[in-house]
Amino acid sequence: LKTNNIFLSLGVTIFYMMKIQSSFFAITIGVLASTEAFAPSSNIKFSTQLRAEIGETGVSFENVAREWRCKYSPGPSGGPGDSESLKACQALLDEYLPKLKALPKAQITRQVCGGCLDFKVSITQPLEEHGSW
Repeated sequence: LKTNNIFLSLGVTIFYMMKIQSSFFAITIGVLASTEAFAPSSNIKFSTQLRAEIGETGVSFENVAREWRCKYSPGPSGGPGDSESLKACQALLDEYLPKLKALPKAQITRQVCGGCLDFKVSITQPLEEHGSW
């Protein structure tokens, strides 16, 4: 019986603490909401970055990416490690990489998959710079 009283007392104490916290929270929200309409916000952030929307889909973007993809053939071992076509893909990328990096604000990534034998190059630019491509 004594143990039950301790738990009951602890439960009542927690209940009152939660009630006090929720009252404080409600008061704080009420004060913030009533003053927010009159005080200028210092959290306003302006962006000069160009954004585009795709119709009425709710999809918008500020970066455009082009992707070059090709399949390479496996080497004599059956994998990518000794693939001549993978080596040729990389040589072609190495040849054009300086020109790609010269594009304004371009980010270039290369992805190689040993399972599906994909060789991909993605060139991503901000929308406002993409016209220079």
